[in-house]
Amino acid sequence: MYYVGCDQHKQYTVVTVKSKEGTVVSHKKLLHDDREELARYFSRLPQDSAVLLEASGFAPWLADLIQELGFDVRLAHPLRTRAIAEEKIKTDKLSADILADLLRANLVSKAYLATPEIRQKRMRMRYRQSLVHMRTMAKNKIHSILAQLGLALPLATDLFGKAGREYLASLTLASSYQKALGGYLTLIDTITPMVRALDVELRKEVSGDERLKLLMTVPGIGTVLSQLILAEIGEIRRFSSSNRLASYAGMVPSLHQSGMIRRLGPITKQGNRFLRWAFIEAAHVAARTDSYLAMYYHKVRRKKGAASAITAVAHKLLIYMYHVLSKNEPYKRKMIQGRASY
Repeated sequence: MYYVGCDQHKQYTVVTVKSKEGTVVSHKKLLHDDREELARYFSRLPQDSAVLLEASGFAPWLADLIQELGFDVRLAHPLRTRAIAEEKIKTDKLSADILADLLRANLVSKAYLATPEIRQKRMRMRYRQSLVHMRTMAKNKIHSILAQLGLALPLATDLFGKAGREYLASLTLASSYQKALGGYLTLIDTITPMVRALDVELRKEVSGDERLKLLMTVPGIGTVLSQLILAEIGEIRRFSSSNRLASYAGMVPSLHQSGMIRRLGPITKQGNRFLRWAFIEAAHVAARTDSYLAMYYHKVRRKKGAASAITAVAHKLLIYMYHVLSKNEPYKRKMIQGRASY
C-alpha cells in the first residue's frame, strides 16, 4: 500500500508517493490541463493506495477523478493540518511530503467531501445568494446617490416598488448621477427575473422532498433557506450532535482561557459561512414571528445588544433544525415554565 500526498494548486498538483516505511516511491508535478496524464499517473499506483488532498474550493474535481479510478481519497482540514505540520520553509514538494506522512501516520483531520449531486445543489443556492447580494448592492448604491443629492422619498414609500420606481423615473439628475442611476436600475431589472426563475425551480422541488417540508416547520425557514441549509449540510448523520453542527457553521463561542480564568467570546465564524448566513437570516424572521423566540430575543438584547440576540436565536434555530432532521419529525414546541423545550 502506498500513501499519496497531493499539494494541489489551480494549474498543477505536486504529488509525493511514499511506502509504509516512509520511502519516497515517486515525486511528480502534474499539470491540470493534461487530464489524460493525470489519470495515467494514478492508474499506475497500487489500487489499495490512499490519497490525501487539502480541502479547498478547487479540490473536488481532482478528488472525483482519482475516486473514479478506484482509490480511497480523503480531504484534510487545512487549518488543522497546518497546526500539526507547520514548517518555516514551505515548498510544493515539502507540502506534498507532509501530506503523505500525515496519511501514513494516521494523523489526518478529515474534511467532508460532498458528492457531485450535493455540490451542484450548493452551487445553485450560492449562485442565487450572489445574485441577491448584487441586487441589494445596486439598491444601496441608488439610496447613496439620492442621499448625496439630498433627495428623499416620502416616508413609508418603497423606493423599488411601483410608486418608488415612478419617482426614480421622474428624476432629472446631472449626467454622471443619471447614468449611474440608470445603470443600477438596469442591473436590478436584469437580476430580478433571474432570481424569480430560480425560485420557481426551488418551489417545485419542495413537493418532492420530505426533508424540505420538515425543515420548513422550523420558524423562519422557508423555501429558499431550507434548500440552502440542506445543500450545505449534505447529510445530517455526519454530525454526532447539534454542537458539532454549530461548530461546522462557526456558531460556537470563542474560548479564551489562562490558568483558572475562562472567558467565552463572540462566535468563532470559522466554518461554513453560507450555513451561518442562512440561520442568521432565519433568526431575523423568527424573532418577529415566533412568540417564544421573540421573547428570548428581547431578553438577550437587553443584556448583550441586538447583534448578540440575533446570533443567540440563530443558534437555537440550528438546534431545532438538527433535531428535526435527525429525528425525522416536524418541529413542535412545548412551553414549560416559560421556556421552550424540544
